[in-house]
Amino acid sequence: MREQTQTVPELVQWVKTQDLALTLNNERLAFLLAVYLVNDGQHQQELGEGELVDTFAMVSTHFAQVEETLALRANNAINELVRQHLLTRFYEQGDEGCSIYRLTPLGLGIADYYAKQREFTSVKLSVLLALVAEEVSKAAKAASEAQCFEDWLHQVHPVLQHSVSDLFDRIDLNQRVMDEHQQLIKKDVASLLNQDWHSAIMSCEQLLSETSNTLRELQDTLQTVADQLQTELQHIQTLVYGEDELLFVDELVFDLQTKLDRIVSWGQQAIDLWMGYDRHVHKFIRTAIDMDKNRAFSQRLRESIRGYLDNPWHLTYARDERLMDMRDEALVLRNQDVTGDAPLPMEYEELDQVQEQLQAVIGEHLTRFKQAGDPIDLTCVLREYLDAHPRARHFDLARVVVDQALQLGYSQAELDAVQPKWHVISHYGAKVQANVIDNY
Repeated sequence: MREQTQTVPELVQWVKTQDLALTLNNERLAFLLAVYLVNDGQHQQELGEGELVDTFAMVSTHFAQVEETLALRANNAINELVRQHLLTRFYEQGDEGCSIYRLTPLGLGIADYYAKQREFTSVKLSVLLALVAEEVSKAAKAASEAQCFEDWLHQVHPVLQHSVSDLFDRIDLNQRVMDEHQQLIKKDVASLLNQDWHSAIMSCEQLLSETSNTLRELQDTLQTVADQLQTELQHIQTLVYGEDELLFVDELVFDLQTKLDRIVSWGQQAIDLWMGYDRHVHKFIRTAIDMDKNRAFSQRLRESIRGYLDNPWHLTYARDERLMDMRDEALVLRNQDVTGDAPLPMEYEELDQVQEQLQAVIGEHLTRFKQAGDPIDLTCVLREYLDAHPRARHFDLARVVVDQALQLGYSQAELDAVQPKWHVISHYGAKVQANVIDNY
């Protein structure tokens, strides 16, 4: 397993002290990628201010910006990337106003990610899985033929460490790209269904069909390749079992098995979720669109509108939920801004801890009735506790009191089917109907 070199508190503290913040709109991100590509990708060299302005001019042309403000906008863009720790500025001595720039590790990582993302979208997951299956087979064959430690070190480990592991990482990134692509497809489908239904129906079904075919191909490939990969990795693991000097191979194989499990699990979940979404859309199309193929409803509606003054009527309509999410139960998202700063008087307690404390106190209080042989009048007990606590906690508090009381005994009147009267237990009008507990 890969060792965790940093903890969450350490990383959070580092981000806080570095004052990191990212705000990249479409134009700024395009400028960052242009700087990355103009400067030969990973082989970054220093760039002068003039080169950055020329690069910004190319980006500005694609965004159809006016040339009169080019210098000012380029200056603002450069300063913004420097302020967000995406570019580092160096001033040359003896030449006032002249400076050179380099992409920071953060800027380099962001640009490299987007560049690779576009590259990965052109490579199908099925192709990557076929490649990784070939490499794992090569490693398994080398492991079976290994005669000494050097064979494992030079023939098996490099293939697993570089070829197989790198391909797994590329598959993982490709899967994340597919996640984003599915979100875009859902937005396009929702947009089409909000337009003219009949004219958009073919485009909508084409979008769904393309993604369904891709996921079906992925499912077929996973079923074919996953078992083979897992079998060959287990074979390698069996060969190194109990060999202390080959422990590094065993740990690497275990790491690869974890990655493979994650890939297979993601694939199955993506397929299941998309199948549910696809069924939902097609059901909507059949019930809400196809049932009026001949525009009969539309014709009747127009005729009713023309004759409204002679025969007034009311229209009742239903709006179907927007098709924006594949889950059966979608969370309700809110747009209001929320900060992480809490007022000083505010304290936080775990709900379970609060309930445990209440149960202990209430249980001890009610036990005294049992020890003394006195009946427990829930009306009086509830009124006493509710008066001592805020209204927001009355419901949970009442539930705890009743649960604790019922654990101690029962009411003979309840067994005799005596109907109790309603009694007020709070200043807010809450009432309870309960017999006295007199048997323990």
